[in-house]
Amino acid sequence: MILIDLEKCYGCRECTVECAYPFHHTKNGFKMLFEEGVRKIICRHCEDAPCVIACPTGALAKEGDDLRRSSMLCTSCKTCLAACPFGVNTLETVEFKTVPCDLCADGGEEPKCVKTCEKNAITTGQFSENEKEGIYKIRDGLFVKGIFWKNQVGLK
Repeated sequence: MILIDLEKCYGCRECTVECAYPFHHTKNGFKMLFEEGVRKIICRHCEDAPCVIACPTGALAKEGDDLRRSSMLCTSCKTCLAACPFGVNTLETVEFKTVPCDLCADGGEEPKCVKTCEKNAITTGQFSENEKEGIYKIRDGLFVKGIFWKNQVGLK
């Protein structure tokens, strides 16, 4: 399992994380995981979702309580960045080119992203959701640590 500390990631100005994903030349799968974590716990999931409405290609879509971006439809026009009233969509969180991450499932050793993160924002281990510590499960094998937006504004 992988845990990404979003606060440490935001504090880093130049991401040096490398990815071992074998099927893409830029090997930037970590940025997709980072965006997924931000969308899950920091995004406000607005009822009217201005970023979704502003997207001219339909790359952003609300799916229940989640917001999903289709990299195949995204043209990097950045209208979602301008439309987000809370500043969640930024150049740091929306990479515009997405490479999937397999969480180094077949490797058996420590993932390359963990080894190459200079801020130690990515760790491996056994994790479970813990709202008190700010740890949230994003999907199987992926957890993020951060301040859930509802907790930040005092909502339950």
